[in-house]
Amino acid sequence: MAAALVMVSIPFAIGIVRAQSLPPEPAYTYEVVSVKPSQPGQTRTYFRGYRTQNATAMDLLTWAYRVHDYQIAGAPGWATSNRFDVTFTPDRKEASPGPGMGMAQVEAWMGRNRQRMQTILRDRFGLVFRVENHQLPVYALVQAKGGHKLSPPSADLPGPILGVSGGVSGPLITARNATIKMLIDFLSGQLDHLVIDDTGLTGQYDFKLEWTPDSLLRVPPNEPATAAGGPSIFMALSEQLGLRLETRKGPVPVYVIEKIEKPGEN
Repeated sequence: MAAALVMVSIPFAIGIVRAQSLPPEPAYTYEVVSVKPSQPGQTRTYFRGYRTQNATAMDLLTWAYRVHDYQIAGAPGWATSNRFDVTFTPDRKEASPGPGMGMAQVEAWMGRNRQRMQTILRDRFGLVFRVENHQLPVYALVQAKGGHKLSPPSADLPGPILGVSGGVSGPLITARNATIKMLIDFLSGQLDHLVIDDTGLTGQYDFKLEWTPDSLLRVPPNEPATAAGGPSIFMALSEQLGLRLETRKGPVPVYVIEKIEKPGEN
């Protein structure tokens, strides 16, 4: 599993801090963990089972807590430049996802591993932070007039999968047996704003989405303009998927780092 991450500084003058809290203690941990600097020259970051390769501390943090870079404040420079390989064995034996495992079981397995990565960040990186809620601009994903255009999942295809590749005019998402939550997570990273799900869609779907990245942050959701070569992501969502992004303001959790250290190699 690979994720493209974009660094965006958070304007703390915007919005009001409504609450502060410490993250809950993880319920799952690891038996043995290895953290080593990645070999130079690698171009791919991935999370696979109990192994993570070529990941920055920021990659690990955003994956472990299911947040995006723009929700992180106070990270030192090395946290976005130094890369690590992390391998661990879980604290208890369990089956890895395979054929026939349902979506709920896969998500539960991923959730347990995210908690294990949280304990690694705490123990090996010395991570200490607090969570603050800020009132910031957000997008709400809703169904467009006439309803969605998503297809039922193909029974003979594995999944859930949401992959990104190069299309004719820009990025192309190909999703198989995917949930709206997977699309929401992707959009939240691409748009540098939190995206909330107001579609009411709870199933799994097959779909494709292609847009022109030059217009990604320039075209507001309700403007019908297109960029040279193709539609903005806002138009593509409406025309290709029957979904629409609405601008709103809402509470966004911001993770304020108080301490994080480079891990010693083992």
